[in-house]
Amino acid sequence: MKLPLFFSLLWHCTLPAQIIVQSGLTHRLETPPGVAETVPISLKNVGAVAMDCQLEISDVRSSCDSGYKYLPAGSTEESCAHWLELEREQFLLHPGEEQLIKVRLNCPISVGTAGARACVLVNSKPVRDSLESGLKVRVRYAINFLYRNPVIPGVVALYAQRLELTKDQPFWALRFQNTGNVDRIVRSHAKLINGDGKVVYSKPSEKARGFVPNQCRTLRFPTPEIPDGTYQMIVVSETDQGERFGVTQKVQWGE
Repeated sequence: MKLPLFFSLLWHCTLPAQIIVQSGLTHRLETPPGVAETVPISLKNVGAVAMDCQLEISDVRSSCDSGYKYLPAGSTEESCAHWLELEREQFLLHPGEEQLIKVRLNCPISVGTAGARACVLVNSKPVRDSLESGLKVRVRYAINFLYRNPVIPGVVALYAQRLELTKDQPFWALRFQNTGNVDRIVRSHAKLINGDGKVVYSKPSEKARGFVPNQCRTLRFPTPEIPDGTYQMIVVSETDQGERFGVTQKVQWGE
């Protein structure tokens, strides 16, 4: 009986404090070397108490095993953290108030990489006098800045890691890893071909997914309504830049 009571208390205490990012959590830039570009980020306090907000430029590293790891600016080889400038780093947001902050990316003339990345961490906490009692909630968002060099082609490589194909789920899934050095948005189309060479299933993935280097993500497809048996699976994936990849494999459906 204590566990539901704990969660009810936590919900009651955290609900009044909330900052949202209205301008999206990922920004993709293709700024030519030697050129600057400004990206506005919009924050809003949709909670009931005043919030102290602090912005921090950080590096981020992706791993299939451990997810994201945020590091001090300049910690990674693919960092563009030192290219970023914040218009403001700290400010107060009252309930219902919005704030537009400009982030400037200064792309060096000498940049020699196909891609780079960094992020802006949005840290927020209730102003001390706003909450008379309860938990002092701290919230953090990461706004990603992904750079693609328009004059240096990147290495684009998607590696199919795992197939999850079961009848008792509304979706089946194919997990990919981006082993290249640039980010891409990927959408896939899957087909199943029976022993007579007839296409019995042809569906696109549920939605496109963004892949940063070394990131693993899963593309989902509607579960096929086909008889039990052996089929040839063909999955063709296409990036937002037009690169294509194919996966083919024999699969056993049902018993």
